[in-house]
Amino acid sequence: MKSLQPWWLMVLLMILAAACGGGNKKKNQENKMQHAMPEKKITFSMDTTFHEYHFSIFTRGDATMRNLYVGIGSVKDTTRADTVVEKDIKGTIANVTVADLDNDGKPEVYVFTTSSGTDQYGKVYGLAILGRRAVEINTDAIDSLAEKDYRGRDSFYVSGKELVRTFPAFRGDEEVELKSDSIRMVRYKLIKSGNTYVLKE
Repeated sequence: MKSLQPWWLMVLLMILAAACGGGNKKKNQENKMQHAMPEKKITFSMDTTFHEYHFSIFTRGDATMRNLYVGIGSVKDTTRADTVVEKDIKGTIANVTVADLDNDGKPEVYVFTTSSGTDQYGKVYGLAILGRRAVEINTDAIDSLAEKDYRGRDSFYVSGKELVRTFPAFRGDEEVELKSDSIRMVRYKLIKSGNTYVLKE
């Protein structure tokens, strides 16, 4: 005698079959959309090492939306990264420096950017290595500079155990004319407090 399947089992099988078919159809549509959407162009790329660490740094996008990627791995195997940090940034990368400003034997990554236009205001994005992860460095002291003679046009670089910022000093409220041969310099030190890092004058 032929056995009959319970009705609820037959309905369940039909629902599962429809769901699988719908899922495949949706996946195919998503794949088509991904292929149709243009991939963001790599606008900056750099590989560098510091002691036993290997860094792969690149950005995608343009001035309206730029994504920074920092891959942190070992010099023993540069084909893989133990940690990957992704961050939205503003401006165009002017330079990248890897240093050890707090002298703890572990590096930090400093990404220097400038805004578009004639003012070219500078910004610093910093990452410190803490164990097997990266910690963002607090740069409020750099972002909140409020000197009367400051009008942008920043340059950043590392000198010894300090991060140095230079910019042309303007005369009072004058928007164009510079003080003759006058370049201002501000020095920042990296301070560690617990698991946080801060750049301070």
